Amino acid sequence: MKNKYGTIAFRFKEPSVSHIAQLWSVGWDEHTSSIYSWNGMERKDMGKVIFQYTLSGTGEIELEGSKHRLNPGHAFLVKSPSHYKYYLPEDSKSWEFMYVTLYGEEAEKCWNALKEKNLSIIHFHPEAAPIELLQEILSEANSKKITNAYKGSSLAYQFLMALYDYAANAETRMADWPESIVRSALYAKQFYRDNIGPEEMAEVSGLSRYHYIRVFKQTTGITPIQYLTKIRIQKAIELLHQTKYSIEEIAELSGYTNANYLNKVCKKVTGYSPGEIRKNKMEWEDSLPFLK
Repeated sequence: MKNKYGTIAFRFKEPSVSHIAQLWSVGWDEHTSSIYSWNGMERKDMGKVIFQYTLSGTGEIELEGSKHRLNPGHAFLVKSPSHYKYYLPEDSKSWEFMYVTLYGEEAEKCWNALKEKNLSIIHFHPEAAPIELLQEILSEANSKKITNAYKGSSLAYQFLMALYDYAANAETRMADWPESIVRSALYAKQFYRDNIGPEEMAEVSGLSRYHYIRVFKQTTGITPIQYLTKIRIQKAIELLHQTKYSIEEIAELSGYTNANYLNKVCKKVTGYSPGEIRKNKMEWEDSLPFLK
């Protein structure tokens, strides 16, 4: 989930597929100027549904006559044209977020359904299915793997169904993770390649280190260092399976100082060395304690 700022747009030629559910754009962005502002009645991309998820900083949206702060873990779902306005407020230094823009019959139905349930603004923890799917769509787009309308429509439909599923139990799910833990988990997902650990994650959370570690484990079931290790090893496995990078390069890309260190952690967590994982592509995920 290393940040790659920018937008990737899709313009498919198969309308018979796209009318159900389709991707229009996906991206990752950060803004530091209050000039950043979008008005739902003035946009050019009409007939689109926009989902935007805050990673860090704070944004704000005016919706249904009310203002809502968009802190890390908060997302909104809006449709153009409609009466909304989202922007970087003057008291916020930055706003970083991921987003996907969709269109089609199912996209509009989903927007209507969530609006009727008063869920145009929802709180998601970083492991929530819609957020993981958004990350997957962004990763596939960056890797240029979304090459036709069929793949785009499939991903769009999966994302909408994940939203429906999450919204079905939103009242209990929104309370799953405290905002302090969401902030630290998102920080770990963004900066896993850097030299960070529980101290930096606790600082981002705003809690004392002792209190933070206790609350983090109560919330997620694992410790902060296990969570960070999970992110790094998952990234290493992805690179081992999908690229031809050397083990040394993969160690650096996944947050380890060298191949020896990656080898040590990988064997401890999975029971296999990076070379064995690359060579055999074993199906062993279900037996791992916290890589699920």
